[in-house]
Amino acid sequence: MEDLGHHYVLDVVLDDEIFLKNEHRLQVFFQDILSKTNFKVIGFLSHKFTVGGEGVTGIFLLSESHLSYHTYPESNYISIDLYTCGEKCLSAIREIEASLSSVTRIVVRYIERGSHINTPQFNKVSVTAEKVN
Repeated sequence: MEDLGHHYVLDVVLDDEIFLKNEHRLQVFFQDILSKTNFKVIGFLSHKFTVGGEGVTGIFLLSESHLSYHTYPESNYISIDLYTCGEKCLSAIREIEASLSSVTRIVVRYIERGSHINTPQFNKVSVTAEKVN
């Protein structure tokens, strides 16, 4: 089995503090993304913080690897991390971008991973410009 890995890191600013504080809505949102893009979820864990901004941390354990997120409602920010060994990773990233509402800024970065990598590389894949009012 080839060990080529696709690792996407998203930094998202959005105007929806309620969504960023809602543990259940976040779980359902990411579960829907993973279902639409045919990932196999084999576990899920989340934690809702009750002080310091009331953010949420969650991780889906996938047969292909993992999807994790951490929210900072006080900054309107969510960090998302998706690492897989399969080719479906980019379709999930595009689905996340298309499905998030109230986004004012999103930065997507890509890291290719695997035993064939001699020098670590960190490549910026796409940057969506800030929302213009």
